Amino acid sequence: MINFNETVARGREHQRLSLAIVFMILYTASTLAQYLRTAKVPLVGSRFFLEPQFVTNFRFFCHAGGVLNDGYDRFKHTTFKFIRADTEILVLPAKYINELRNLPSTIASPTLAHVHNLTGRHTNMDVILRNNLHFRTL
Repeated sequence: MINFNETVARGREHQRLSLAIVFMILYTASTLAQYLRTAKVPLVGSRFFLEPQFVTNFRFFCHAGGVLNDGYDRFKHTTFKFIRADTEILVLPAKYINELRNLPSTIASPTLAHVHNLTGRHTNMDVILRNNLHFRTL
């Protein structure tokens, strides 16, 4: 005779297994999509390929200096990236400094980068895009 409690227990086991499989498929698809849309340069701060991004973010949050020093030590003459909580940052080798310095501000603006870094529209830092009062007060 079929026991109702056993049937319900088996149904729950199948439900949990199905949920775990769906979670793994979504996680793998998300990781693969992230890999395909990012720059193909070495990533520092991540311990292995399938490490969740929030773990890498937390590691950078707790040990930013160590993560960056590791990147500079391992990839001194090549481009590397690290993941911050809000974005990926590419670190270029020193040999590109003069070339970057000569770019017009319409292409590479340190002011615009600073506003983006400090989330200007939320912190009112975008005021530095409208005038140069911050330079004149110094």
